[in-house]
Amino acid sequence: MQDTSPVATPLAVKHDLTLSNSPQTEAKKQTYRDYANGIHYLSLIGSLLYITQTRPDIQFVVSLVAQFGGNPGVTHLETAKYILCYLKGTVNFNLVLGHHSRDTFDLVGWTNSSWAQDQDNCRSTSGFVFDIVRSSISWSSKKQATVATSSVEAEYIASSNATKEAIWLHTLLTELDFPPTTTTIIHADNQGYIALTSNPVAHSHAKHIDIRYHFIRKHVEQGEVDLHYMSTKDMLADIFTKALPHETFIKFQTHLGVLPSQLIPC
Repeated sequence: MQDTSPVATPLAVKHDLTLSNSPQTEAKKQTYRDYANGIHYLSLIGSLLYITQTRPDIQFVVSLVAQFGGNPGVTHLETAKYILCYLKGTVNFNLVLGHHSRDTFDLVGWTNSSWAQDQDNCRSTSGFVFDIVRSSISWSSKKQATVATSSVEAEYIASSNATKEAIWLHTLLTELDFPPTTTTIIHADNQGYIALTSNPVAHSHAKHIDIRYHFIRKHVEQGEVDLHYMSTKDMLADIFTKALPHETFIKFQTHLGVLPSQLIPC
């Protein structure tokens, strides 16, 4: 890896990571072992997962390659190496807390999903991020446990997971004697599911959604969380649900506070 060139993003927009890349014959497994040349896939993934604690910009792709740990193929290992090339080019980047100023001590979140993105089982990926005083403090990228039948359902499930995190963060901050001063705002880019959380009567077609995801309505009614629409081009949580073009990736990476050392404010 010492002679490899750095890359601009941790994952190419047009990638092909599926179970079909996993070797099914002994000959293909031997091809993988020859390519790996002693690299232990799970050990590499474990190291990358550790790095995500301070590098949220690689959370999505690391979560993606981790799904193939049971039987990795050459394509999966190539992608893991690609992440290393990206880290090599951004080795001087750090997660900066308080890189922008904000007058109030508010908890703000972004949530999104990529509907039916998984080519193997059509499951969607949920992503969210929360910040306080422009400091990213909690983020997630996770494949959903069930198959969503629409983008509204996928977003609804994603927002329910984000609401759970918001409630836990609110409790934690209160115990630390830093309670948020206002209702937690969670930004989303799907008008349909925002309406679903406040007006379920108008959305009887959503009755099939698992009851465990409907608890978000109660917290919206109680004023604990408030869903605000945000256009897709500004949806920060996109960096946790899909591979992004370079310009968009850099925009969201900066918003997260992952900055090169020379740009860190004094």
